[in-house]
Formats: sequence, structure tokens, C-alpha cells
Amino acid sequence: NEPKPYPDLLVNTKHPMNCEGKLSDRTDSFITPIGKHFVRNHNAVPDIDPKEYTLTITGEGITERVFTLEDLKTKFDIVSVTTVIQCNGNRREDFHYLDGKTPAFGPPHWVAGAIGNCTWTGVRLRDLLKASGMDVDGISLRTVDRPAKATQIGLLGYDHDECGNQYCCSFPFDKAIDPYGDVIVAFQMNGEDIPRPYGYPVRCIVPGNAGARNCKYLERVNVTDTPCKGNCNWKQYAVHAPDVPMIKIAEFDKYHHELEKDPAVQEMPVQSMITYPAPHDIVASVKEGHRSIYVKGVAWGGGGSGLNRVDVSLDGGEHFTRADLIEKPIKEHRQSQWSWQFFEKEIPIPEDLRNKLSSGERVDLTLSSKAFNAAWNVQPSEPNYNAHGCCVNHWYKVPVTLDPSISENISQPGQNYQNKPSGGKFTRPFVHSKTPL
Repeated sequence: NEPKPYPDLLVNTKHPMNCEGKLSDRTDSFITPIGKHFVRNHNAVPDIDPKEYTLTITGEGITERVFTLEDLKTKFDIVSVTTVIQCNGNRREDFHYLDGKTPAFGPPHWVAGAIGNCTWTGVRLRDLLKASGMDVDGISLRTVDRPAKATQIGLLGYDHDECGNQYCCSFPFDKAIDPYGDVIVAFQMNGEDIPRPYGYPVRCIVPGNAGARNCKYLERVNVTDTPCKGNCNWKQYAVHAPDVPMIKIAEFDKYHHELEKDPAVQEMPVQSMITYPAPHDIVASVKEGHRSIYVKGVAWGGGGSGLNRVDVSLDGGEHFTRADLIEKPIKEHRQSQWSWQFFEKEIPIPEDLRNKLSSGERVDLTLSSKAFNAAWNVQPSEPNYNAHGCCVNHWYKVPVTLDPSISENISQPGQNYQNKPSGGKFTRPFVHSKTPL
């Protein structure tokens, strides 16, 4: 009874179903529509009867409570949060055979589209903790000590693998009780009941953090210092040193004392990607009189940070110029800027290249962008390689060709999988469910 993939998504794996959005349509709408937001599953999609659904709140400093879906909808204040969710492994394909001999960890090998921006509606997790006996206000104001072992929030999903191991993840306790942390237990996505592929009937939304922290099919919330002990997924998603080989991650139990020195990814780093033109587009330069090339894209500060600036380049990063940030349609608190922001720019074409175009020559360009968040953290120029393929945020490069002989753009001629890694070329053939064998 698996849901079929949405037709507007690009399939990465079918079992479990993992599909990414098309990078080219990320800037079509500030709110990513259902069916265009990426879908990430670690297990088969459970089929949960909403009338039988229950959520258990338990752990340190908690009087265990069990809530039904009706309880969540009727007994608490209902709030909405607009946030980016980006898979921790988005752009992992950039690491595939980066050194010419080592494959990327996976699956899925996300290319570029495991990112989206939606509005989620539900109840504050801190309100559920408060209803379960925890003084979240006193702890937040530091007038009351938190329970000694209340350091993590463990989230357990109803979904499980063929061996019965349920998906589990965790995030820091202080994020859950922070009034500005905006962690919610959601039952709506963009004003509708959350569809099954996205976590029906209830998922946790942890804004600013890695997508893996936004547990779908939520069964249990546990306040603890040892989250997910005995469950399958708690050990994943850390940025290990470049010399840590993939075999150690694959044999985690053997090397866990070394690997656990690196904490799991929580807040995500700053990110930006150009969404137009697309890699290998042939652009009609005559439209702008050979004077400029128009680019647009999406940027995100990560971890609740806003954006100070996005710079763009047409020569692979040799020279940058400031792009225009498009004002968001929503208002956010300074350190709770969970949503993304679009940018655009008419980049002037240098005189020597204009002369070539005027004489009828084609000109190859490499477009790229780099975003600065509110703390002036900036995307690196080169990959920060780690075998797990986490937090990939180096400059995303888009090769295009300016052609003075055509009047309309030609989009990605002869290309197979629509999204492309940085640089526009796969290091190995990208075989997916629609690739003819």
C-alpha cells in the first residue's frame, strides 16, 4: 500500500520511496506546493488510522501522557510555522567519486532538490511538555533547573524496516522548550492534512535543523540523555573528518567509539543555489543585447539565521557581484528566520565577452552563487568532503552557453536526469527508475 511518487518529483529510490524536487521550480513559489516538496523515507510508509492514532509524551521530568489526534486538534493552541526543510544529505551526489575512486555514501544520492519551504500547522511541543508536567517556562527563564538527564528530545516514528526497527532521531532539549524555537507537532501541511508521504497523520517540525530531525509518523516523544537507544537510525548523520573512510560508517558498531566523537548534525549551514538558468542551458544573448545574463536562485541562512547578502558570479567565482534579495512575503523574528529567500540579478557581461558575442561567437560561462548568513558565515568555495555526505554547501556551479544566433533559450539539450550536481556533470551514470537499461 505504498503511495505512488508524485509526478512532479524526480525519483531517487523506490523502496523506500525517496524523491527530490526539480531545482528549476524551487523559485516558482515561496511556499513549495505539496507534491513538489521532496519526499524522504527511511522505511515503508505506514498506513495509520487517524481514529486510532496516539502520541506518547514520556521521559525525564514528565508525567507520561498519551494524546489522540483529536486531543492535539482541540486541547491546545494551534500555531503555524513556515520553514525550510532540507535533507542533511542534499547535494550528496557532489561527493560521488569526488576523488576519482570513492563512491558517495547512500542511498539516496540526492542531487540538488532535497529542499523545500512549507507552512506547517499544529501544536507547540513545549505546550505538550507543559501539559505533561514540565515547567517549560521556568526552565526557559532559568528560574527552575531542568531535570539532570533532560538533555535530548528523542523522537520515535511509527515507520519501521523489515526487521521491526523504527525510525528514531533526536535534537537538543533546549530547542524544544525555547519559545522562539518554534518546534511543533504538526498535523497540517500548507493548510491540508499532511499527506501520507510527508508524515500523516502527525510529524514533528524542528525548524532550522536537518531534515532528519523532523520525524514523520510521530509515535513517541522522549525527554532523555540517551535518545533512540536500541533503535535503528540514531547513529546516522554526522560530519566526520575527511580521512574517515566510508567502511567505518558502514561498520558503525565496530568503530562507534571513534565516530561518536562527532555529534549528529542539528542546525544546518548556509546554502544557496542558482535555479535559473539550468546547467547546460543555451541562453539567447540577443534578448539582453549581449549586455547581461539574468540569474535567479534560492538561499537559506540555516539554523534560524537570516541572510545578509548573496553574491553571484559568471566566471566560476573569479569575480562576484551582489545579487538582489527579494523581500519575503512573511515576517519573522531575527533569530527565527526559518524560511528561504529568493535572489536575482542581471549580471553584466564583460566587454571582451560582449565583443565575442557581437562577432557571432558563442561564449561559455560558469554561474555560481555564495550566500552570507546573518553571522557572516559564507558558503565555502570547495567541498568540505565527509564520507557520509552531510552538510554539502560549497558553491553550486552552473555551466551555460551564451549563443548570439538564437532568439529563444534552449533548455538542457540531451540531458537525462533533470537536476545536476555542481558543475553540471555526473561523475558516473545516474541510473534511476526511469533510466532505460
